[in-house]
Amino acid sequence: MDAPLNTDAINALNNTAVAYPKEKALIHLTAEAAGQYPDKIALKFHERVFTYRALNDAANKLAGYLVDQGLKRGDVAGVALDRSPEMVISLLAVMKTGAAYVPLDPDYPKDRIEFMLEDSAAKILITSEKYHNHFAANATEVLIEAALEKFPAYPAVEPQSGVKGEDLAYILYTSGSTGKPKGVQIRHFSLINFLLSCRDSRPGLTPADKVLAVTTISFDIAGLDLYLPLITGAELLLADSATAKDGRALLDLVKAEQVTVMQATPFTWRMMLASGWDCKIDLKVYCGGEAFPKDLATQLLPKTSEIWNLYGPTETTIYSTIKQITSDEDITVGTPVANTQIYIVDEQLNNLTDGSIGEIFIGGDGVAVGYLNREELSAEKFVKDIFSSDENARMYRTGDLGKIRHDGEIVCLGRIDHQVKVRGYRIELEEIEQNLLKQDNVKQAVVIAREDTPGMPRLVAYVITPEAKEGIELKNQFDAWQRGLLEVLPEYMVPDDFVVMEAIPITPNGKIDRKALPKPDYNIIYREGEFVEPVTDNEKLVARIWQQNMGIEKISILDNFFELGGRSLVAVKIMAAIEQETGKRLPLATLFEHATIQKLAKRLEGDEVISWESLVPIKPTGSKMPLYIVHGAGLNVLLFNALAMNMDAEQPVYGLQARGLNGIDEPLDVMEEIAANYIAEIVAKNPDGPYALAGYSLGGIIAYEMANQLIAAGKEVKMVAMFDTYAERSNVNDSAAKKAIDKAVLGTKKFLHSFVLLAEDPKRTIEYKGLMLKRQLIKTYWKLFKKGEKREGFFAYDNEIDEASEKALRNYVLKPLDIKLDLFRAKKRTFYMEDFEFLGWIPFAKRGVNVHEIPGEHNTIFAPPNDKEFAEVLQKCLDRAAAN
Repeated sequence: MDAPLNTDAINALNNTAVAYPKEKALIHLTAEAAGQYPDKIALKFHERVFTYRALNDAANKLAGYLVDQGLKRGDVAGVALDRSPEMVISLLAVMKTGAAYVPLDPDYPKDRIEFMLEDSAAKILITSEKYHNHFAANATEVLIEAALEKFPAYPAVEPQSGVKGEDLAYILYTSGSTGKPKGVQIRHFSLINFLLSCRDSRPGLTPADKVLAVTTISFDIAGLDLYLPLITGAELLLADSATAKDGRALLDLVKAEQVTVMQATPFTWRMMLASGWDCKIDLKVYCGGEAFPKDLATQLLPKTSEIWNLYGPTETTIYSTIKQITSDEDITVGTPVANTQIYIVDEQLNNLTDGSIGEIFIGGDGVAVGYLNREELSAEKFVKDIFSSDENARMYRTGDLGKIRHDGEIVCLGRIDHQVKVRGYRIELEEIEQNLLKQDNVKQAVVIAREDTPGMPRLVAYVITPEAKEGIELKNQFDAWQRGLLEVLPEYMVPDDFVVMEAIPITPNGKIDRKALPKPDYNIIYREGEFVEPVTDNEKLVARIWQQNMGIEKISILDNFFELGGRSLVAVKIMAAIEQETGKRLPLATLFEHATIQKLAKRLEGDEVISWESLVPIKPTGSKMPLYIVHGAGLNVLLFNALAMNMDAEQPVYGLQARGLNGIDEPLDVMEEIAANYIAEIVAKNPDGPYALAGYSLGGIIAYEMANQLIAAGKEVKMVAMFDTYAERSNVNDSAAKKAIDKAVLGTKKFLHSFVLLAEDPKRTIEYKGLMLKRQLIKTYWKLFKKGEKREGFFAYDNEIDEASEKALRNYVLKPLDIKLDLFRAKKRTFYMEDFEFLGWIPFAKRGVNVHEIPGEHNTIFAPPNDKEFAEVLQKCLDRAAAN
């Protein structure tokens, strides 16, 4: 039976009035903190450190520069920068001018960012040279590099903008049911009310704290990450985007930097737990963004010092309620923050205080102005607060179901509508459906979020298509839909799975019966043979780990990891889980030879030494001349699997992975030594040759030096292939003046060439190219740690590997070779190059360069369906080279 209602607690629920400086803007509080703690560390990013004085001075200087560019109080500025100190400085600087900022994650689809810039009427766009002329918008582009060069001309004084608490601080875009995102307008007083409540009451923060910020600025909860420490005198430790996505990297960073506070979604906390978190850390956990599962709280309680559950929509400024989780109890969202009211309301707008279920309405100082340019929707969602004595008070209808518990705490019971949260992101399913209907062969579509594996919600699309497909054709169709959606939606909004239906189930009243939609059957898509249950303990262990991490209920021990749609990030989680369960650390490349549960389980048996050789057999059998492919900057040879599988059955393919991945061997930082190391392993297995060498991105330079050394040793090199590698001239011996001049010239060429691209093909120039895996994504994973430190655990390769590769590339000088070079060039370009046709290789290949265009862009040439055409062209080149 329910416990009796505590009338006093319920009556006190909304008595949250607390005095605060409502007239002030956020930047007044950060400036006050800078005055109080001038020499204390305010911000740290990798090895870069800013004191409070230095950070505030930099923001003041940039604000002065922005004012000279025409930005003023009441304007809007977009900020599209990678995670960096400059990102934080830019956000502060915009607010110091009195303008509001629109946070734009550059990883988001180009079309989506351009819509936000247009819809917000952004006056300027602060971005970097990396994204120069990338976004088509009316906003004036301000390059942060150019602004920094002008800093000496600007005084480090607070701009007299006149900004007040009632002014907008930011406009944050959330998913919209119409297919377009909607901009939520948040004022300064709403923001500082929340932050001061967090600092001075619950959860509480002190100048002794160190806060790790991991959230993208396009997610409103980043406001807590960035600003709470900066108004407190605490230290803000900014994680780069790569680290923020890697559980092991985050765990190591928390330990190494002695982080005391970290906010993340349940998805991130689960990722960290799965990465070998086996000890208690003096860490205060903030969990928000979506529902906090009880099992997750149970796992975190013994490993942390405090756990706080935070709830609230973007429309009421970050979070509206807070609850400390202290035991294995039912999870509630607690009680309101300062100057905030929570109501449980029925359809007649009666306030339900008796424990009945109703819709959660939120009132108080956190309520947003409304949706920008969406008056009708604003009027529907932001309504008069009929429970307040203030005639002007408004409340926001959240669309969440909830109730007041007997002790006065709020219980959130999920959504009324079809809005969901996946990995912390709020998603309007209708927006996905609208865009899915625009794809080829889609007649009708329904999207839901399924949580068949606890704690792992997945988006599933149910589609009626006029063309029935089966087997691999069906899988190819699914891939095509995903690629199409990635052009217009962020990655987190693209369905993980698709189910083709003959008809969508409906309820008796004619509505879609979402509860009747079936679970995806992976057997239909991927499996052609028999289903074999796991028998041995190792098979059961591996099967369980695969099922948990791939989101598939039943997997045969004969099923192939890659054919099940396994990707490298899933492989990372699987290997981390295996290490955690068994203590055995396996290379990712193990999956090439042990791609089934049965084979991987056998690999775990016995005590044989695990090989971490650089030479990895991807497809070792066959009678043809072997191909050796050198890793790119991401060090991941799994990328080459699909390419190898699409080549001739008699074509052997080997990959080369970097030395040091096992966390023991020292990485090499001289290009000649790296090449010699790889050659030694190749020659040990194939002493007589001939040799066919290839390299992807950075790996192309390594392969080139390998060819140089093999030829010098009298070996026969039949083929040297570049997989979209640019031959950039080294400036290691140039003077500082020449480097500066060259940089300026290149910047001018980039600007001028943008007009050429627009004239030649405006559509291709402005279209977004799908999911853009960041160039050299893993290159920055471990730069947050000190040189020489060793980290245990799978995939936790030291930042020394990245630094060593960068040093090797920086100091290497290309020299001409007497070879004909095969250049496999990505057909689509999203960035400027000096030499689009030959990628700079003409001066170095004395016998010429054969250019082969491969569909896709730099980061997708190995992805379906591009891999098939790539493999076909590559095989022809290999056969021709072998015959000559």
